[in-house]
Amino acid sequence: MNSDSPHPANRCHFCAATSYHHLLARDPAGVMRPTTTLVCDGCGRQFEDKDAWRSGAGVTGNSPEAGKP
Repeated sequence: MNSDSPHPANRCHFCAATSYHHLLARDPAGVMRPTTTLVCDGCGRQFEDKDAWRSGAGVTGNSPEAGKP
């Protein structure tokens, strides 16, 4: 894909944001650590992995509007 494309391959399937971050949660010792769950920086939906972020599959139940059409 051309790097000048208005639709980059690495983007959220829902909102087209081009970045995400790992969800932080406390471990058993109470220390905040990154989890394997990804959170889209654009829409806030949570995904299991980057392929799910790109394709729209694997939205977790904690996501805003999860389960809505």
